[in-house]
Amino acid sequence: AAATDYSCIFSTAHVPLVHPVTAAKQCATIDHISGGRFAFNIVCGWFRNEFEMFAADWRQHDVRYEYAAEWLEFVQRIWREDKAFDFDGVYFTAKQVWSEPKPLQTPSLPIMNAGGSPAGQKFAATHADMNFVILKEREMAAGKAQINSLKTMARNAGRNIQSWIHVYVVCRDTEKESQDYLDYYVREKGDYEAVNNLLEIFEMNSETLPAEVLEQFRFHFIAGHGGYPLVGTPEKIVDEMNKLIQIGVDGVLISWVDYKTEAKQWIDEVLPLMEQAGQRAPKPMVP
Repeated sequence: AAATDYSCIFSTAHVPLVHPVTAAKQCATIDHISGGRFAFNIVCGWFRNEFEMFAADWRQHDVRYEYAAEWLEFVQRIWREDKAFDFDGVYFTAKQVWSEPKPLQTPSLPIMNAGGSPAGQKFAATHADMNFVILKEREMAAGKAQINSLKTMARNAGRNIQSWIHVYVVCRDTEKESQDYLDYYVREKGDYEAVNNLLEIFEMNSETLPAEVLEQFRFHFIAGHGGYPLVGTPEKIVDEMNKLIQIGVDGVLISWVDYKTEAKQWIDEVLPLMEQAGQRAPKPMVP
């Protein structure tokens, strides 16, 4: 936040493991350091071992979202209330709560959440400003239906919400170079021990899923943690971005293999084409 002057800065809180007063104060601090460029991603948790490490209560899936709703209500009251207040909820009780300074952004910081289950989507539609959608290659119709459903749910609650996805990028001068590099770092250099550990954590195995499905899972997780592939020339990537925009995608979380080099390539070669295509406004000049 202190080293940048343009980018929005995101941070994540695992709500069962961080107290609302702590999170509220930390967020306000970052919002001031950044000059009002902070956004807050909240996750409800699913990996039981993480709860056990913190001796946190393990709740049923849908109850975790009820907990998160109260957690966020508490945090947002701390951001809004000018005087000390008492909080008496189902999960939290606190006396004489106060926090200064307030965030620069009012009445709330932008909230992101990645809930994908029915309970998760309901929580995002009624509490978040941005929601992550899991979009798989060749499943654009299903992705569009999910995004439309989420945005309709938010509108019915009197709100607007953005839909974001995760993409992994392999951009080279030719299609062949892009595919060759993708195959190289996945098939020749991929950490298959790590991805098999993920399969075990997710309780996915050959007894429940066909071998070809497991192999696709391994490939895409090594390629980019299961994200949607943007692989090819700068021009092809911009064409693919158009397809994502057409189904309602508002933003993308991007990952690369060689972050420093490939992020610069994105800025130099892809962003100008995105601006020409009307996908992104040019960055304003900083005086």
